[in-house]
Amino acid sequence: MKRFFIVAAALLLSCGVASAQKKGDMFFGGTTGITIQATSANNGEVAAGFAIQPEFGVFVANNCKLGVSVGYALSGGIHSLTACPNFAYYLRLCDGLYYTPGIEAGFVMAAASGNYAAGVGIGLQLFTLEFRPTKHFGLSAGLASLNFVAMNTAAFNFNLGVNPTVGVKYYF
Repeated sequence: MKRFFIVAAALLLSCGVASAQKKGDMFFGGTTGITIQATSANNGEVAAGFAIQPEFGVFVANNCKLGVSVGYALSGGIHSLTACPNFAYYLRLCDGLYYTPGIEAGFVMAAASGNYAAGVGIGLQLFTLEFRPTKHFGLSAGLASLNFVAMNTAAFNFNLGVNPTVGVKYYF
């Protein structure tokens, strides 16, 4: 009988955190990190770089986030600018900890050595976690992503990247 009361008390206490991502909640935040990617372009060359990506999002349904981000990255001497709508689902692991797989698709502009290219890209965030210690504050960490980019220069870039990123979000 003691176990029943302990489990019931734990469930009641976690109700406030479990419903943290309700329809209509909004946030502003962003991620920054390093990119380490082995690409199919340039004979599988490994490139490292830096990226920053501010983001605004709204929960369109419980635990379903729709957002838009604008990012800048520098990797292997290539500067790129992205504008991407994105979608993520928040799967609750425990109190305040969420697994947030997501997908983004958008426009990519890149410049290297005076040459410019534009195209479209699709990205899958395979392993991203978010921790919400308070109602209005979240910390995220991403470890792996799968990306495909098609540029107007007839170059296709497909990569599985280990892209460690950290982010901060403010929910309002």
